[in-house]
Amino acid sequence: MTERTAPTILAIFAHPDDEIGAGSTLAHYSDAGVRVVLACATRGEACTIYCQDCATGETIAQVRTQELACACEHLGIHELRWLDWPDGGVSQLPRDEAVAQVAALIEDVRPTIVITHPENGLYPHPDHLAVWEIVRAAYIATAADAAPEMGDRPARLFTRAMPQSFFDRAPGLAEFRVALNGQLLPFMGTPDAEIDVLMRVEPWVPRRMAAWDCHRSQHNPDGFTAALPDDVRQEMAANEHFLLIAGVPLPPGVNDDLFAGLTEDDTLMFEAASGDAAPDADLPDPALADESAGEQVRRLRAELAHHITLAEVLRIYQHDPREPKQAKLYQQLNQAEQEVIYRIARAVRRLDAPAGKVEPNISLLRAARRMDQPGPRHDFLLGQFEAAHARLKANAETAAGDEELAAWQELVVLTKSSLEMLEE
Repeated sequence: MTERTAPTILAIFAHPDDEIGAGSTLAHYSDAGVRVVLACATRGEACTIYCQDCATGETIAQVRTQELACACEHLGIHELRWLDWPDGGVSQLPRDEAVAQVAALIEDVRPTIVITHPENGLYPHPDHLAVWEIVRAAYIATAADAAPEMGDRPARLFTRAMPQSFFDRAPGLAEFRVALNGQLLPFMGTPDAEIDVLMRVEPWVPRRMAAWDCHRSQHNPDGFTAALPDDVRQEMAANEHFLLIAGVPLPPGVNDDLFAGLTEDDTLMFEAASGDAAPDADLPDPALADESAGEQVRRLRAELAHHITLAEVLRIYQHDPREPKQAKLYQQLNQAEQEVIYRIARAVRRLDAPAGKVEPNISLLRAARRMDQPGPRHDFLLGQFEAAHARLKANAETAAGDEELAAWQELVVLTKSSLEMLEE
């Protein structure tokens, strides 16, 4: 019988001390028995040193390594991984190699939840922005082409968020700038209505503060926290905010648990089956390795490319500041598309075939970008989802067997749900 393991969070951030923004949440889940793994992209060697006696330019990488290990002890993080990318140079890495490295990390850790920087970086540090892009691409890659023996992909991808209400209550925060390479970088808020998960983690604030104390080399007396009134600083540590970017949709409303609504079938909570285990239902059936299976794989791959493109279109529309009223709808549709992508990739794997490298349809993306008004965008999306729904129904009607029929019907139901959201 397959042996189950505890749910797992994999947090991936750019620098030592970036974990502090989710520190109370990570400590909370660690205490709850969740396996928490932290991956740090760089050793922080290009930073400004804010102590006279704790580090030099030659020792700062080693010092920040030790500081992060100290912080992990306070937060209950027992697994610390290093990507060892260059501080300040993440955006210059060969992108395919970086994505492959993170995808391999995800496959090794097999997390239920992945957390990383937001699309805006919270402030636009090039390393933050690049880590976001790389992690997002790796998450999609593990969904689209996970090895059969790995099991299902991570259930959800979250990013940190800072609600706009903090900026409204702390004018100094809106005016604060991070000095980096001759630039002054602002912090960026997220409208409160777009927050998906609000973690109420006040009991773990002392652990977060103790972890921050470890990062002595980064204690800038004129830094970010200096711009915050005491009550806002305390509230920020006691209430940590997250956006769901991809994966299994959350229950309606603002949730207080990253795992809300998940079942074991949604998650990577399984060890490999033992040698005498019964055959896994996800393993390919040799009887499917025939000509009809090859045609089904071709059609599934075509659908995979189409839905990856739709997900990218929805991401673009969601973050267009000209359409704030539609942002939630685009986010919900994008989440639904991530589920469709996962289901298609799983169906391909069951046919003992890799999903392959699937790129968005550039022509379709260009056509979508030309739509700059809500009405044309709605009509464009409605047409795309109607066409996808019709194709999937046609594929279901010509299915060669019960398993193939079930795969297509599952996708028909999911696209029907998206059509209903657009038609409301």
